[in-house]
Amino acid sequence: MTNGTICGRSLRGEAPMRLELNDGTRLMLDATADQEHVEWRRLGRRRTAISVSEATRLAGDDFADYVAVRTRAEAEWLRAVSDWYREEADRLQRELADSRA
Repeated sequence: MTNGTICGRSLRGEAPMRLELNDGTRLMLDATADQEHVEWRRLGRRRTAISVSEATRLAGDDFADYVAVRTRAEAEWLRAVSDWYREEADRLQRELADSRA
């Protein structure tokens, strides 16, 4: 740690990568199906849910953009999935209406 400050050191793993911090913990955006919410998590001694602003602060100047880009990409992916489900729901509704005609 530089002057006792925790900050990003390197990106690790496969896509999407985890941000390794200089204290040995890692940050990841957790979007697994078993979670109630998509959230940043700090992994290490224990799993801790943290806010986007806390993840940005922990990432430090060198990796703050990674947190922003990764968060933005996840939000866009969720919107795309949402659009697909909406289109499928509309299609089913039309088929139901056509079956009654």
